[in-house]
Amino acid sequence: MPKKYYTIELAEGIEIHVYFDTLNGLVINYVVKLLLWKGKRYYEVVRFDSAHGCPHKDILDEKGTVVRKIWFESLDNQQGLDIAIKDIKDNYDLYIERLKKWLRK
Repeated sequence: MPKKYYTIELAEGIEIHVYFDTLNGLVINYVVKLLLWKGKRYYEVVRFDSAHGCPHKDILDEKGTVVRKIWFESLDNQQGLDIAIKDIKDNYDLYIERLKKWLRK
């Protein structure tokens, strides 16, 4: 089962981390995370994955606790992986701003 991992740097200290496994050319599971490096630690801002048998997005608070799940029941894992990367690229500034607001509380 080939495993792949790579990062996409969006801005200084802001990265997408992509992990996925394939079998016979099909994505069988994946995780895509938006990470913010701030000070000496990183914050996992949002995570897309295929756990629980279904592609979904986890909205995380400043402690990394899931505060909301958004399910993508009509997507297969390849579609979920592709949408995750596109969504984070398109919206990372909004996700980062939300986290920064939570950190100021």
